[in-house]
Amino acid sequence: MFEHEKQEIRSAGYVYVVMTHFGTLFIILSFLTLFFFTKSIDFHGFAQAGHRLPDSVKNIIFLMSLIGFGTKAGMVPLHVWLPRAHPAAPSHVSALMSAVMIKTAVYGLLRIIYDFLGAGNSWWGAVLVAFGVISALLGILFGLAENDIKRFLAYSSAENMGIIFIGLGCSLLFYSYHQPLLGALALTALLYHVLNHAVFKGLLFMGAGSILYSTHTKNINQLGGLIRKMPWTAAFFLIGGMALASLPPLNGFISEWATIQSLLHLSFSIENPVWKVLGGLAAALLGLAGAFVAGGVVKNFGTAFLGMARTSHAELVKEVPVSMRIGMMILSIGTFVLGVWPGAVLRITKGITEGYFHQSLTGSAILYVPYKKSVESISLFGVVIIFAFILGFLILGLRLWVGRSRNHYDETWNCGTPLQPTMGYTGTSFSHPVLMIFKKLYKNNRTVDVYGEYRYFPKKIRHSLQNSSLIESNLYRPIIGITVFLSKRFRAIQNGNLQSYLAYMVITLILLLLLIR
Repeated sequence: MFEHEKQEIRSAGYVYVVMTHFGTLFIILSFLTLFFFTKSIDFHGFAQAGHRLPDSVKNIIFLMSLIGFGTKAGMVPLHVWLPRAHPAAPSHVSALMSAVMIKTAVYGLLRIIYDFLGAGNSWWGAVLVAFGVISALLGILFGLAENDIKRFLAYSSAENMGIIFIGLGCSLLFYSYHQPLLGALALTALLYHVLNHAVFKGLLFMGAGSILYSTHTKNINQLGGLIRKMPWTAAFFLIGGMALASLPPLNGFISEWATIQSLLHLSFSIENPVWKVLGGLAAALLGLAGAFVAGGVVKNFGTAFLGMARTSHAELVKEVPVSMRIGMMILSIGTFVLGVWPGAVLRITKGITEGYFHQSLTGSAILYVPYKKSVESISLFGVVIIFAFILGFLILGLRLWVGRSRNHYDETWNCGTPLQPTMGYTGTSFSHPVLMIFKKLYKNNRTVDVYGEYRYFPKKIRHSLQNSSLIESNLYRPIIGITVFLSKRFRAIQNGNLQSYLAYMVITLILLLLLIR
């Protein structure tokens, strides 16, 4: 609520306050349940006594923790605060929220599930995988409809948290079926993606902040042609977008690849038809979500940086200061290093996997695929990628040394009339086919008005498309309505009568005495 003078900013802050307290309520209830049965408020005491709790109590604690930390993580359908908070917050704060703050939910779930409850039942893993797939797919579908670049990045955070929860669910399933190597691989995949997402999402929010700093708008439909005025920002944003789309050799590829591999192992390495179907279906849906992510990156980068400037916001911009470019450059280097050198990350995660699964993994283990009898992989994966890049730069240098092409390039032919910015694709037109396919999910309201004397040769066509979230309208609005209704009824007890208040106190005292009796 930094810019609290704006109504939409205050509204976003209120939604965040309500949702974060909703999540905190369930987290506190899970800890109070642990305290009730273990007689301790210390993590060490939870770890010592939590394993011996009845299964029914463990299940209750798990579900409360999942709701509480799922809200903190911005998982669909508990995500409603996320696309409001990110556009409202300053961009550097958005980078920290997405890169660091929502990841604490993963830490909390790991501690409660593995340390306190001893990993529990196999259906916990199935719930986490299903929860993750729903968040990954719906999160990016909601994001694809957005023209606010920071709202798109916020929804993609829900998608990436879904990938992380899928890895957590796979590790639990492998743990329950006594597959320590595969469990360690799945746990490594989720931890790797936690780090990777922090790097490339921080880079993307810095890029969005640079666009906002120079153009004073986050709406990509009001931009265009920024690559000519802001080449450094365009390059860094493209690198972050490629990492978000999981394109090799950047870091998003290696951890999402490892997560899909865990789902494939779930199908081929566990002799249970339920998990075979679950693993194959989840892998297919995660691949579909990846395709939508790539489409979202192309939409946002292409609409904002390519083509012609649509408004004065994009016409008179300048590149951001050097200090802002240095921050993006550092994270851009990080996306490359983490993508070609997985062994560096496994040295960090090795202690965690050894503690939970008693497995020590090397850098080549991240490429372990089904059908193989042992963890044999390309140990020089990073060297091969670096060599390919060096070869590519040598070919490019040779091409420049030989000389430029003699072909003459001119502007696109437009029937003899000059090109206009309005002729280019907007963000809305780019995502329009997806919006029509999933119109029940978006609940969109589409109108097309044709102006002109002749039907087939109109003077002007006006297209309007308004979207509303199915989850918010069908889930949260009824809950809000019921809450307001009950609150108005309970408000009757606050009548200002002193005798009534004394009666409330006496009744409460009697009930407490009966309770402790």
